[in-house]
Amino acid sequence: MHDLLIALIYSVSFGSSASQPASTPENNQVETQQVRVVEHSIELHDTDRDKDLSIRIVYPERFSEDGPAPTIVFSHGAGGTGNFYNPLAHHWATSGYIVILPTHSDSLVESAGEGADSSRRERIREFLKRRREGERGVGGLDFSYWANRPRDVSFIIDELDAIESRVPAIQGRIDRDRIGVGGHSFGAFTAQLIAGTDPLGREDFRDPRVRCVLLISPQGVGGLLNESSWDSFVGPALTISGDNDEGRNGEPAIWRRDGFDRSPDDTHTLMWIEDAYHNFGGISGRIIPGPDQGPANPVHVQYVQDATNAFWNHHLRNRSDDVDAFADVLRKAFGKEPIVIENN
Repeated sequence: MHDLLIALIYSVSFGSSASQPASTPENNQVETQQVRVVEHSIELHDTDRDKDLSIRIVYPERFSEDGPAPTIVFSHGAGGTGNFYNPLAHHWATSGYIVILPTHSDSLVESAGEGADSSRRERIREFLKRRREGERGVGGLDFSYWANRPRDVSFIIDELDAIESRVPAIQGRIDRDRIGVGGHSFGAFTAQLIAGTDPLGREDFRDPRVRCVLLISPQGVGGLLNESSWDSFVGPALTISGDNDEGRNGEPAIWRRDGFDRSPDDTHTLMWIEDAYHNFGGISGRIIPGPDQGPANPVHVQYVQDATNAFWNHHLRNRSDDVDAFADVLRKAFGKEPIVIENN
């Protein structure tokens, strides 16, 4: 695959105004500036698994600081792709982060692309049709690749030297001591495994090179996770969910906080957004079919942008393990908003 380079101009606002939902955490200065964000898509090959892995690297054209930059690996939801989540990836890049987004083997976009099996393409079209007609959940998606997802993340970390060599603009820029991993939905399950969550003893996916994990709509007890799966969980972590963020099998939204409630003390912060749906108004960069995904909501998107940026700043850029101090940052920023902040 040929390397693909894309440059974008991204407008980002810092601070608060009457039209914004909250003060930007850890930055109260009102300022709007144009930031040039660069995207570079490449393909890596894992010889151990004989697997090709497509990744997208998003980074600022000009870094605000000299030296290595903190780096985020973000895992998409079931059936998604590393080309989703621009509202998050671009937002983090404008703050000086390098963001790496893999496309995992369960991607519907990859499966439906050129050269895909025609019967599989038809099943995907039928799945999307049912979603548009109001069907909830993700029946029909392939979850059999679940173990390859955390392996993809660790493989990316193994290959940071190769990634830098393929993308000269970030050569010498990736800080190996400041790596964060995040994910949404099935991607949050992936990030939980990287942080030491136990999938019924199947395999230990914990990667000690990762400093902190972001969990947007994570899975609770059920399937590969039981009540003790989080006993060896290693934070710091931020879980984000909300009132309408139901599970794919009809689990109530409160199920999303199982990992927060069951992980060891002083490892975890929870942000609960009133009336938020699974897509939080569009964090994937798309309005996904299905009533459980919810309508467009730019306020909720900004809540997630601001809170996650604050999380990376506190635990990754500043290398702090203090979850109490981080919870206080969020409470100060979102104190007037319909949001609940807890820490364990």
